Amino acid sequence: MGKPTIVVVDDQPFVCEMVKKILDGIYEVHTFTSGKELLKYIDSNAADFFLLDYEMPEMTGYEVLMAVRSSKLNGQKPAVFLTAQTNDRMKVEMLERGANDYLCKPINSANLLHCVKEHLSK
Repeated sequence: MGKPTIVVVDDQPFVCEMVKKILDGIYEVHTFTSGKELLKYIDSNAADFFLLDYEMPEMTGYEVLMAVRSSKLNGQKPAVFLTAQTNDRMKVEMLERGANDYLCKPINSANLLHCVKEHLSK
């Protein structure tokens, strides 16, 4: 069995690059800068973990999460929101909307690694 596959969706390319740099080598990482790009991918590919920007143009992180949840290949996989929002109301909203967890930006590499490892072990 190969490395677990992590999918990252963030409209800011530097965030995708940073996450890939942190996780690459441990996991197989695929990055996308829009929800629409991800939809094409999940049509025929399975992933083990999704990291989704909460606030994106065109398609919000919540809309992307709903697409992942309705995917036959990926519906039950852990999904974590990335957000710059730090208020408690937004954190509760993310969890109520079906995310398994959330991470705040700027991304802390130790927190990211711990979060991915924790959710993949469940």
